[in-house]
Amino acid sequence: MECATCKKPATLACSGCKGATVLEGDAPSVHYCNAGCQKANWTQHKATCRRLQDRIVLYSVVEMAQRLFYVNRELTWIYLDIEKVEKTSDRMETTWPADYRVFPSQLVSSKEDKNSILVFLACIEGYMWTVEFVEGMLKGIVTTSTHVVYKTKNDKLRTRCYSMTTPIEEIVRDTGGITHEMLKVTLRSGEVFAVDITGAQYGYNEPVTPWTKYQNDRILFQYPESGQPAPRPYRLLQVNDYSLQKLIYFCKKMAGDKTAEEAIPFVFAGTLKAMNLRILGWQGNEKLSLRDMWKLPEKTLRVKLNDLIDFVEWSFHGIVQYPWSTVNGKRLATENKHSWVYGKK
Repeated sequence: MECATCKKPATLACSGCKGATVLEGDAPSVHYCNAGCQKANWTQHKATCRRLQDRIVLYSVVEMAQRLFYVNRELTWIYLDIEKVEKTSDRMETTWPADYRVFPSQLVSSKEDKNSILVFLACIEGYMWTVEFVEGMLKGIVTTSTHVVYKTKNDKLRTRCYSMTTPIEEIVRDTGGITHEMLKVTLRSGEVFAVDITGAQYGYNEPVTPWTKYQNDRILFQYPESGQPAPRPYRLLQVNDYSLQKLIYFCKKMAGDKTAEEAIPFVFAGTLKAMNLRILGWQGNEKLSLRDMWKLPEKTLRVKLNDLIDFVEWSFHGIVQYPWSTVNGKRLATENKHSWVYGKK
């Protein structure tokens, strides 16, 4: 690498944008031979640096949203009691008996397969979940959000669920296209991305994709209702102020807001409110805001993000209103029986 200022050999990367996802068309990342050269080049690098910083925050927040959505789906798995899972080269088929129990993690062999079933028929709930995270964590970075409804193409996987009594002939004939919904976001930098946290049911696990690539690879055609502004959020996620006063406020609000919660037509309302409290609590105990967390070096950010998500999942274990818990939540509860250890590095 050569220094962006003096062209001498350089190894010092800009700490502000180091770790940003590299996309097609990006210029090579800048390097410097010393701090003086970096300071001298700031005027030229500033716009690129801030654009890449916004990209880091977007990818981190959406990853967090997707992983917590998987936790939510496992905690509130009320739709299907799956008895059998069969996977072929491009199909994931599940069948279920009459009585509901819990999500059958023991029947799937990989995290990817588990996630594909967890988000089955969850695209509407998933994009509304995403809307809450855009409002709660990306305000000022995302300038516009658009609701996209389309027919899929190039599916790597087709996830289907059938009753045990479904004739095999009907299963074999079930090869039609799928209608899917997700969010298109434009950042203040002008970059446009597809945000799709439920794409695992089609074999796509990455939740953020540059819009043009997503459109070319995944969208057969958009429906007439597509392209409308994203619906207004319910503002269930408000995590920037993690003071004790704000935590007490949300505790009281959650305890006395059952009527408003019932008016929200999504199962995740209560879960996301509870997660909001836990995210606030984690920030307070870590003495680290999410805004500052996104600015951490890549390795440290990864440690903190994993710890936050594990903490949220751990905190649900054994709570009465969510008796089913999650496999990972049970493991974490066994390892952290009495309290959570903060300050991991």
